[in-house]
This record gives sequence, structure tokens and C-alpha cells, in this order.
Amino acid sequence: MAGSVEKTYGDALFELILEERPAGLADTKAELDAVSSIVSAVPELIKLAKTPTVGNEEKLGIVEAAFGGKLSDYVYNFVRVLTEAGRLDDLSRIAKYFGQRCNEYLGIAEITVVTCEPLTESAKNALAAKMSGVLGGKKIVITEEIDKSIIGGIVVKNGNTTLDGSVRAKLRALRTDIGSVIC
Repeated sequence: MAGSVEKTYGDALFELILEERPAGLADTKAELDAVSSIVSAVPELIKLAKTPTVGNEEKLGIVEAAFGGKLSDYVYNFVRVLTEAGRLDDLSRIAKYFGQRCNEYLGIAEITVVTCEPLTESAKNALAAKMSGVLGGKKIVITEEIDKSIIGGIVVKNGNTTLDGSVRAKLRALRTDIGSVIC
């Protein structure tokens, strides 16, 4: 369950976009994710935003220099509100919550697929079709990760659910089974 800060701010932005520009939900999500990545990559920006001796005008000037003219009015003003409220350090959690709300509304499920080698396009398409059926017809967006340590097979992560069909997991289970027979 989302904390109150990300829920409060995330819901406010979601409802605003839904009311004024519903076709722009996906664009707003992408823009907010990009800003969140930038802010997270520059910890000095968050530290500065939390410094009480730096006035709001100076903080907003830095936001203007960094993002002015580069974002939609909605996201730019949202970042300004967070800066004024001293909540810029919560942006990544707010963006994540906002993204979840958007995905839910748009019928999208983001899954992470871990394999030891990149998937072919046909394998991705087949997996997306299978997962769409499992997840009630949602549109599937796949993020691929490569991890040689799984040896083979596939690990699929969706939210808090992990389906581990990797060779590594099967070997662990076999080791446990053998250990229980021998002991």
C-alpha cells in the first residue's frame, strides 16, 4: 500500500490529468519518470531542496534552470509544487505510484523478464500474449534483464509476484530434495 505522501500527490496529479488531458496520461507518466530519474541522479538537487537556509525563490530558480521549457506545464508545475512543499525527495515514490495508477487505468501490466540471453522478438510476443491472458487481457510491457547466473529458463516478475522457471531455481529445489533424502 502506498504511503500518504505519494498517494496524496500522486492522486492529485492523476485526477488533474484525467480531468483535463486524459489522452496525455501515458505522456505525463513518461515525463514524470524522466524527471524522477534526473532528480535521483543528482542527489545535490534534493539536498539543496531540503536546505532551510535556501529560500523558495532560489530553489524555484534552480528548478526553472533545470526544467523550464523542457516539460509540459502540468509536470513542470508539479515539480515546482513539490519543491515549494519540501517534497522533491519524494518524487521517485510519487512517480512510481502515479505510474501504477496510470497503468491500472490504461489496462497495462509492466513485467520484468530475466533470462540468461536476450529474448527473440517472437519469444517476447509469445510471452506477452501468454501473460496478457494470465493478467486478464491487459496490455503487457516487457522490461528485459539479462542475468547469466540463472543458467537458463526464465524469471517473470509482475509487481510482488515472481514466477521462477530458471535452471538455477530448479537446481536449488533438487539440492533441497536430495538433502532431505540423505539427511
